[in-house]
Amino acid sequence: MNEHNYGTHLIKFKADRTADENYWIGEAHVQYNDGRTLRCFEVHGPAGTFNSKEAAEEHVLALAKTLIDKFI
Repeated sequence: MNEHNYGTHLIKFKADRTADENYWIGEAHVQYNDGRTLRCFEVHGPAGTFNSKEAAEEHVLALAKTLIDKFI
């Protein structure tokens, strides 16, 4: 699993092949501190599939960053 620091957030992300092994689907796990509490959430998806592992990872990383910017 890859890691990326985004501000005070840690994003762990990866991409896995689908069962038929034709496409890649990304997922991310975001961790951040809220006072003394460690909070985390999962980013699943995306709604589409990708032809390369790198494309799926880039997309889910961008999706996680967008969610951080809009909701945290």
